[in-house]
Amino acid sequence: MPKELRAELSIVKMRFIRGAISLDQGWPLFAFATTKIPGEVRAKYLRDQGISTVHADVHVDATGNSSFQLHAIVFVKLTYKGDMVRSSERTREKINQRLEELAQECCANIAHKELVETTK
Repeated sequence: MPKELRAELSIVKMRFIRGAISLDQGWPLFAFATTKIPGEVRAKYLRDQGISTVHADVHVDATGNSSFQLHAIVFVKLTYKGDMVRSSERTREKINQRLEELAQECCANIAHKELVETTK
């Protein structure tokens, strides 16, 4: 697997509905959250710098009972050393998994902060 140099994340859109839910009940929901990349994963190789950027919009959905729902679109941009445009199928699958993992982690952290604030 190529070396990941940097990861950048930004929330494009988020809908977060939380009711009477505790922090202990919120975390397991993210273990079963679904992530998908509905569009294409775009890669660009910057030959003069010897790095590649890979970016995509990742959809994250976590649904518990009617009092907890989260739907988010997260823009994830990864920077790798080397040429990722001509990567193998296995490497592309690992990069897609990494994109989804980072998006889900970002949403889980935001939801965690929100749940901590409401329990104070």
